[in-house]
Amino acid sequence: MPIPSLPVFVAARQIAIDNPEHIAIIDVSKGQSFTYTQLLENAAALSKLIIETLGSASTGDLNEQRVAFLCPAGYDYVATSWAVWSAGGVCVPLCTSHPVKELLYTIHDSDPSLVIIHPTFEKIAPELRKAVSLHVPFMGLDPFTRNDNPSLPSFCASFPLDRRALMIYTSGTTSNPKGCVTTHENITFQASCLVKAWDYRRSDHLIHVLPLHHVHGIINGLAACLLSGASVEMHPKFDPKVIWQRWQHCETSTMFMAVPTIYSRLNDYFDAHIRGTDDEQGARAGAQTLRLVVSGSAALPTPIKAKFAEITGQILLERYGMTEIGMALSCGLKPEERIDGSVGWPLPGVQVRLTEKDTGRIIDGPNEDGMIEVRGRNVFREYWRRPDATANEFTGDGWFKTGDCALRDSNGAYYIQGRASVDIIKSGGYKISALQVERAMLALAQVQEVAVVGLKDEEWGERVAAIVRFREGAELDLPSLRTELKKELAAYKVPTVMKRVDTIARNAMGKVNKKLLVQEYWPTHA
Repeated sequence: MPIPSLPVFVAARQIAIDNPEHIAIIDVSKGQSFTYTQLLENAAALSKLIIETLGSASTGDLNEQRVAFLCPAGYDYVATSWAVWSAGGVCVPLCTSHPVKELLYTIHDSDPSLVIIHPTFEKIAPELRKAVSLHVPFMGLDPFTRNDNPSLPSFCASFPLDRRALMIYTSGTTSNPKGCVTTHENITFQASCLVKAWDYRRSDHLIHVLPLHHVHGIINGLAACLLSGASVEMHPKFDPKVIWQRWQHCETSTMFMAVPTIYSRLNDYFDAHIRGTDDEQGARAGAQTLRLVVSGSAALPTPIKAKFAEITGQILLERYGMTEIGMALSCGLKPEERIDGSVGWPLPGVQVRLTEKDTGRIIDGPNEDGMIEVRGRNVFREYWRRPDATANEFTGDGWFKTGDCALRDSNGAYYIQGRASVDIIKSGGYKISALQVERAMLALAQVQEVAVVGLKDEEWGERVAAIVRFREGAELDLPSLRTELKKELAAYKVPTVMKRVDTIARNAMGKVNKKLLVQEYWPTHA
């Protein structure tokens, strides 16, 4: 089965021609490495099988039929997604950590023509089959093994790049998850713009620990790396011990991308298990050799950033993006272009503006809060089968309304204030950024984790409340907490309500559903 000449496949073919032995994927679970040549060969073979299974052999084209697949992070995931694209289908990657109920939500909503199940998840396959229409076939996936003598498949003309290619479901932190549809053009643009901005190279080696049902792991981690010819070392899950060992002993590692909670855990593991030991010098030196270390998907608290810099010498590069737009803003590659609390400037080819929430007035001046709107080839096509929801998220002149609030300084750098729906607290006539309060609280030695929310209040409109997980052995009551915070924050920003907890629930990307937290701890204020 020939491979269509999509940009990522064409780039991979050139890499394979230049160096047939160049590694695309290192699968840690398998203990095997796979070349770009084999990746194209396996994608072509699986594409043929998918097309035959769906009875499309006469046309050789799925013509945007959805294919949902449940695969662990690794080579099999990449080969499967490339096979679906090669067959002309739309990838619907399923979250490996979701319970059956949530998997079924995604399957039913995306209405796939085929569901592919990796043997790792064969125990839940019968339950999925039972709940899915009998008209939707299920296909088991035979795991791939290394082939020392792969051959490049033939290529054919590409179908139009404005075809649907990928359906990623939104995190559902503010509403029910929606299928966010991006085209091949969107994906190529998103990946290409990161390759340019962050200088991806064939010599790069990414240690990949992010989930593969979100844009961070799929586009930033996989698509951009493979488009540029880098090698991706894929781990089934994040383990701070494993990452510290890899940095200490992997001389080829150059890139790492993660969410703030991962960097917090790396900091804590270093303090608990490495600092003061014989491994400290090697661990610090290994991390210092990394070329690029990126944080995203959630706000990066300055204390976590500062602590990581103290340990590794690395100043984390912050950026801003979301499922619907890929990446839109990024701090620069130069350390002096990485500003605490800022996500930087618009990426190449991406247009960003701020508008006043109530009037839509475009904000031109600096240091004024506004709603972030984005326009460009990075912006998604639609929410799957939700035309009204899609239309509601765009302005009349074609800008996507992110729902996030930010301010822009005199140098054009953006500072995220949070989701307008949950992170902007209106109390006593003031607008308060929950993210700013969270950063100040995390700077306190006693605080391990925090989520700041607004509680409805007749007198103040909303009261600032904090759900706090303290470090082991720490004791800090609300009056003492307020006293400490008033040294850094205006009094009206300091929480007047506090709930002490043992854990704060987060999704796979480190995000907190604040509406659910309010419902759980203060149901009368929800």
